[in-house]
Amino acid sequence: MWLLMLVAVVAVAAGLSLAAKGVIRVPKDHVGVVYRQFGGNHRGDDFKVRVHGSIGPQAAVLAADRVYWLPPWIYSVRYVPETYVPPGTIGVVVARVGSPPPAARTLCEPVDCDYFQDGRAFLLAGGQMGRQPGILPGGASYDINPEIFEVLTVATIGEGRHDLTAADLREVAVPEGSAGVVIALEGAAPQEDGETVRPKVPGHENFQNIQAFLANGGQRGAQAEPLGGGLYRINPWFARIVLIPTRVLILQWTNKAAKSASNYDSSLDRIRINVEGYWLRFDMSQTIQISPKSAPRLVARFGEQEVDKFGFSEAANPTPVQRFVERVLKSTVEGYFQATASKYEVLDFITAHDEVCLELAGQVRQALADWGVEAVETTLGEFEPENDGLDLRRIGMATQRDRKQELEFRYENALVEERIEQKRLETEERRRQLETVELAEQIRLLGREPVALKGFLQELKDMKVPDFIGGDAGQLLQHLPFAMAVDMVHRAMGRATADDPHPAVLAQTSPAPLELELPPGWRTERNPAGAVHDWTEEPVEAVAPPVSGQAAPPYLT
Repeated sequence: MWLLMLVAVVAVAAGLSLAAKGVIRVPKDHVGVVYRQFGGNHRGDDFKVRVHGSIGPQAAVLAADRVYWLPPWIYSVRYVPETYVPPGTIGVVVARVGSPPPAARTLCEPVDCDYFQDGRAFLLAGGQMGRQPGILPGGASYDINPEIFEVLTVATIGEGRHDLTAADLREVAVPEGSAGVVIALEGAAPQEDGETVRPKVPGHENFQNIQAFLANGGQRGAQAEPLGGGLYRINPWFARIVLIPTRVLILQWTNKAAKSASNYDSSLDRIRINVEGYWLRFDMSQTIQISPKSAPRLVARFGEQEVDKFGFSEAANPTPVQRFVERVLKSTVEGYFQATASKYEVLDFITAHDEVCLELAGQVRQALADWGVEAVETTLGEFEPENDGLDLRRIGMATQRDRKQELEFRYENALVEERIEQKRLETEERRRQLETVELAEQIRLLGREPVALKGFLQELKDMKVPDFIGGDAGQLLQHLPFAMAVDMVHRAMGRATADDPHPAVLAQTSPAPLELELPPGWRTERNPAGAVHDWTEEPVEAVAPPVSGQAAPPYLT
């Protein structure tokens, strides 16, 4: 009896010990992968990973930080870390088991399986082996069975696998001032309609819903709908994004060796042309702006074939714009100068700088408009000759130009001075006419003799003759020879009659001979010309001064 009781106790203890071994506590941040060691094979368990409990790895996993009981003689559990996707990145998934992959596509059919955490639902719903269209958003951990899925993250991809690099697993960031052109790698075959840009399709949520894009007839190739500024989680196996700057770009034809290979104008060097055998070089700049609407066409034409070693370009790859600049803008500028160089003489070309710049700007504007790109501004630097011969010619031309300007200035000054002199003469002539009219009016009103006397007295005043002269005649003649005084009287009377514009007035006041009382011993003689009265003096004794109260002779007053 006691023996039976002892055996029972031992059996219970052994059972309890064995049962305790079946208690499973999954560690935090880990999942438990279950393997069945004993049992039969069930119908429908056709995959290496079992969904119906057959021997082998099981599709369902044990969640982290949970307690389970599994018979230890039937099951074993392996703990693996949860799949963590860092913020700002995405995780992509490759199914290791499942139905055969599609023959005509690189991505499998999408299956709803709770972000690949329900491996059993994935297999039961017909999930296919290969690259999955769904992604794992960043900033979370996922309980994923590594027996079914391989997850690629920035932490696990290493140097690159499955045609991807770590850069391809980052969220697509489209900054302001850029357009994200989407190149779909999955979808219907493009229609043969000559269009390089694929039409818009609805419902794809900025190309983040691959199933909606495919269901609505989305086609492979550059899409007409670009991405605006923002962050996007796009499966890199489905599409790649090329950033095209829509801000204003300044492209410069300067020293090519000093530019970075990533510059949009890396292919542009200083312009060098030959005009009449003279080599000229100069810098140039062109400001352009690519609209978001025209960006897809540029990518389709100049960037769709550009791939890196894994088959996918980084979003910041400048190649499409570089190719556009080189093949359209650069060729337009070079073609213009090749055609223009033969039209000019070298010095005319240099002096026609502004005209050349304006004409070039028009051609560039037209060439870029064909691509929907705006040519904002064209600027040419100074034309610089590569040898001294042209400089000497330019110096000679400058000297001639300066001489011409000097002569023109002198000629204009001479014209001005001539006009001034002519104006002065006209003014003087009008003044004389006014004086003549005034004199004629005075003669009419006063008579000729008073006017003549007034003129005589004015001349005496201008000669500064003393008001009173005392002494003999010799002293008088020291101040004013008498002959000169008489002659001034006759000349004053002559001015009153000469060139008189009023002959009627002169007729009424005909001149009378001027009778002067001469001192004793004086006589008059006509000079040989007969034009001026001359007076000859004979020696006489000095005339005594007048007695008090006696009037002075008229020629002394």
